[in-house]
Amino acid sequence: MVLILYLLLCCTVLYTLVALCFFVGLCRLGDHARTRETPFISIVIAARNEADYIGQCLDSLKRQTYPADRFEVLVVDDDSTDNTAQIVASAGMSNLRLLFVDDRFLDMAAKKRPLSVGIQRARGEWILTTDADCTVPPTWVGHMASYMTADAGVVIGFSQLGETRSLFHRLQALDFFVLMAAAAGAAGVGMPLAASGQNFAYRKSLFERVGGFRDVAHRPSGDDVLLLQLLHKAWDGRIAFAADPGAFATTHRPETPASLWQQRKRWASNAAYQLRLNPVFFAYIAAVFTVNALIPLGLLLSMISGDYKLLLICWCGKLLSDLLVVGKGVSTFKRRGMLSIFPFWEIAQIPYIIAIGLAGTARGFTWKERHHGRKKK
Repeated sequence: MVLILYLLLCCTVLYTLVALCFFVGLCRLGDHARTRETPFISIVIAARNEADYIGQCLDSLKRQTYPADRFEVLVVDDDSTDNTAQIVASAGMSNLRLLFVDDRFLDMAAKKRPLSVGIQRARGEWILTTDADCTVPPTWVGHMASYMTADAGVVIGFSQLGETRSLFHRLQALDFFVLMAAAAGAAGVGMPLAASGQNFAYRKSLFERVGGFRDVAHRPSGDDVLLLQLLHKAWDGRIAFAADPGAFATTHRPETPASLWQQRKRWASNAAYQLRLNPVFFAYIAAVFTVNALIPLGLLLSMISGDYKLLLICWCGKLLSDLLVVGKGVSTFKRRGMLSIFPFWEIAQIPYIIAIGLAGTARGFTWKERHHGRKKK
């Protein structure tokens, strides 16, 4: 019983130290150098059954202030069964190309296949990805380009869930926001851990140097997080985080409980694989899961022993660590309204982390009407 509580204490200390690193990294985001160069950029969007969203996405790309002759948009239709392709074809953009998956890259799982098709056909020096259900401000390409300095190989962009009203969607928005704040903080201290394909840029030459998605082709997820680890290993220069509001992307598809479950399982399915790519990142993921898993168990043991001191120390340490990152994050990214939902998220996070962690490791998931992992019986 005592060993379990001391294990919780050790993991909480690690959790707190990493949170402090994230806080320092968030404080340092403004230190990045910027450039006024206008590299040619290829925006690659993988789209499968996105008829409800792709039009809005392309409309936002039409309004970019970046010179139209300095970027192209490649939308790769991934065997859609709706009218996604027709909407793209009628978008009326001179710098837009509609592509389709074919018999190439058959070994690439899920989203990596259409992305590989688009990147192979891209003419840009830089690849910039977003999702078909996202919109971006008119300054997006230009502000992301300002971080593409000579010493930068990767630019991680900030992404957010659009305005929502229901408690469930606000919790979802805060949960995603915390992930992005942690990613920004990690990049700020030179330890890039995560990125979102909703807003992610890298040199095409660097992508080709690591063999594209070849080393993670079999993974149904990780076209951003796992790729970032590969790019980081191959790049000796800077990996920047674009903290400028003009470079933010917004997704307008809040997940339903069922779709959120599938999405988070897909993300969690790569946790164990990080042991191979980035042992430090894996250790942090393990610590996060362990802290959340041991708090309920520690509560039970404390009720038996009648001594709650160590449990309260650990729980308060986790609470203050989370508040430190969230507080600095909402200040940095101008999302102060999210603080009101923090107490509910802090409580819900414990069972949520346990459930998602176990499900992502033990079971498959469904994405875009395709099942990945263990076959259903």
